[in-house]
Amino acid sequence: MIIDINPILKGEKTQLNFEYALSIKEDLEDITFPDSFTVNGFVKDMAGYITLELEANVNYGTFCARCLKELSETRKITLNKTVITDEESLQNEENDDFIISKDGFIDADETLTEQILLELPLKHLCKEDCKGLCPKCGIDLNNAECNCDTSEPDPRFDVLRKLLEDNKKG
Repeated sequence: MIIDINPILKGEKTQLNFEYALSIKEDLEDITFPDSFTVNGFVKDMAGYITLELEANVNYGTFCARCLKELSETRKITLNKTVITDEESLQNEENDDFIISKDGFIDADETLTEQILLELPLKHLCKEDCKGLCPKCGIDLNNAECNCDTSEPDPRFDVLRKLLEDNKKG
């Protein structure tokens, strides 16, 4: 949503409230956004210091990192950024904490989408103690046990193992 903050810049209002639905069409790796979600927020002028505050409950789908079970998650995302009307004042500064107003308009969707991507966890689990899949047969270890030998010898001891085998032969 493009927000017109000209009434604030002209001193006509001190706060603009808004509510709208946002859909994220792009899918990221294993994360999908099946439904649109409601974004609530406001732009507020506090004696020349303008802030943008947004809040949304984001629904997304993904997979468990251990057992590959499909998951549907919801995460509350909040965003608080300072609005800058003069881009040149940021020449020597990082602009991660600021949102730049171009001709009295700000793009809330771009900023919120970026915040959503930053706040989503890198790894999702269906439950804290998920056992995952057997690396040999692929069975879900949360639902059943398998008899696969999953012990892997340490490759650093291959030389010693070979020496012991040669010693037994000789």
